[in-house]
Amino acid sequence: MKYMHFRSSCAYTALAALMESRGVDTEDREIALGMKLPWLYAEENGGFAAGTMLQGAKWFDLWLAPRGYRMKETELSPRALASYLLEHAPVMLGLRTPRGKHAVVFEQFDGERYRFFNPVHEDSGEPTEWSLDEDELRERAEPPVVVGEVVSAEPRRQDMRPLFASSAAALRENRARIESFAAEKHTPDEYASAMDTLFRPLLLDGITMLELAGETELARGFSELQRAFLSFVRVPGDAPLCEAMSMSRLRELTEAYARLIERRLDRPADALYHGDGE
Repeated sequence: MKYMHFRSSCAYTALAALMESRGVDTEDREIALGMKLPWLYAEENGGFAAGTMLQGAKWFDLWLAPRGYRMKETELSPRALASYLLEHAPVMLGLRTPRGKHAVVFEQFDGERYRFFNPVHEDSGEPTEWSLDEDELRERAEPPVVVGEVVSAEPRRQDMRPLFASSAAALRENRARIESFAAEKHTPDEYASAMDTLFRPLLLDGITMLELAGETELARGFSELQRAFLSFVRVPGDAPLCEAMSMSRLRELTEAYARLIERRLDRPADALYHGDGE
């Protein structure tokens, strides 16, 4: 049984479950550290993403490719999903839940219901299996549905240097946009709209990644900013965010994080994957 070992790692746990079906025993944490996830940051679709929000073939292949696999992705409509799953198992996909989209692994159809492995934390008390009929499956599917399958491929080394360089640049750009946003007054709706793509990467996912990498002091610094930010947005007033959250401290911590990423550019073991990917 594969469990989640850090925040929002359902997709990485799902990938570990897919690898288990191929006889490869791994965990979400091992995959994240093996692909250098704490040091990856991206500007995507007009916003930013870090940590476990970096999902899909582009990112998973960083871990898969040196090991002789790749992620094959297929986009489907919710209506086409059920029939596709009948011919493909195991595969990973994201389904809607009351708390947002959640990665699961389709395992089998028993003649009446579609059965999924549901990644959870070991002590959560939540079920590790979902059983959905076709109507329930369609209701939980959000178009387009991206279905991921691990397939064999020629082993391929991964040069990480371009990604490390772009990650440090994206991290600094995220900080700059937070500063610009924080200098002006905004409505609660504007804060809600900016939450996932502007604030989450640094003030949530970045903290998780720094903790995973053992950078606890830097993670604590960002956690202090997170508390100031959350206190501000819970009771929005007329003042701009910069009056409640220190922008100089944000710059200091972000620069320290960016420098940690840039140090990987000079480490051969980090900058270029070999066969083991470590």
